[in-house]
Amino acid sequence: MPAKRTSWQRSAPVVPTSAKSDTRLFPFLAKLVRGEDMTAREAAEFFKVLTGGGLGSNQMAAALTALTAKGETDEELAGMASVMRTLAEKIRSPKGAVDIAGTGSSAAKTFNVSTAAALVAAGAGLTVAKQSNRGVTTKCGSADVLGELGVKVAGEIAVAQAALSGVGLTFMFAPKFFPGLRRVADIRSSLGIRTCLNLLGLMANPAGATRQIIGVWHRSMVEPVASALAMLKAEHVWVVHGQDGMDEITLAGKTLVGVVKNGSATSHVMSPTDMGLKLGKVEHLRAADAKQSAAIIRDVLSSKRRDEARSLVVLNAAAAIYVGGLAKDPVHAARLAEQSIDSGMAQNKLERLIQITNKK
Repeated sequence: MPAKRTSWQRSAPVVPTSAKSDTRLFPFLAKLVRGEDMTAREAAEFFKVLTGGGLGSNQMAAALTALTAKGETDEELAGMASVMRTLAEKIRSPKGAVDIAGTGSSAAKTFNVSTAAALVAAGAGLTVAKQSNRGVTTKCGSADVLGELGVKVAGEIAVAQAALSGVGLTFMFAPKFFPGLRRVADIRSSLGIRTCLNLLGLMANPAGATRQIIGVWHRSMVEPVASALAMLKAEHVWVVHGQDGMDEITLAGKTLVGVVKNGSATSHVMSPTDMGLKLGKVEHLRAADAKQSAAIIRDVLSSKRRDEARSLVVLNAAAAIYVGGLAKDPVHAARLAEQSIDSGMAQNKLERLIQITNKK
């Protein structure tokens, strides 16, 4: 009778097989290969070692892969995120700032909804401190589309601070705010798979935002991420995954929402109708590149498009407006999002952001 896979996993070596492999990371690698979970404290130490330097790239890649294959627990995410937060370059932010971001790697692809939603939420009066990066699994990351829109996001940290203070909206370019993670990020990129870093960046907002909308690539991550954020004392967070595979709130059906509030995490399923919006198809909203995505966003902000693209942006902006405390309920939040577009305030936020990030 053949042995089960878990049998040989658990019999993996617990001591290094060579002097070269005898590193501070090896005990964690051996544990992960055996499929064993880490406590929050162990996970914090693991991440300190992983990012501390002096390790070979092969063993670092193996550890990231083993953790991904095992699957991250809520305690592991909380422990690693606590260290990730200490590695971030910080900017000052008023209380109540909100981050809106997806992890990427989702099965369903559209234009950059969270970027557009950030502009609309800011136009409604919300302070938004959103993280951004180049596309990893696509050619259309938030930083890529912002560049097409005329926003310079890869500038100095002082510019991001000036945008947040002067516009009430900033896009924080991850490589600038996490310079100590450059080597680990390069290894993650060379692997070509999603890893814990896809999640941890969103759990370590450099502006200290404790109110967030976080989209995840698979429904199995909703509850662990929500639970981890509850452990980290998040104020109010929605962790979302659409039933069609979107790492955002979908217009095409139901969305699983992990809610973090008052130190606890719960979950429920929501529909666009809960925000007073009609269900609609989103397949035709896919953008092949940043240029196409930027064109859709411009048309939504200028009210040239009043179709599913607008509704999808309103839906996600409304979630941020509600989590940010500007609306009494989700339906009210959706109305505020629509007013932000129709009044031109969302467009105004984009124009001001372009001006301040391009100053010489």
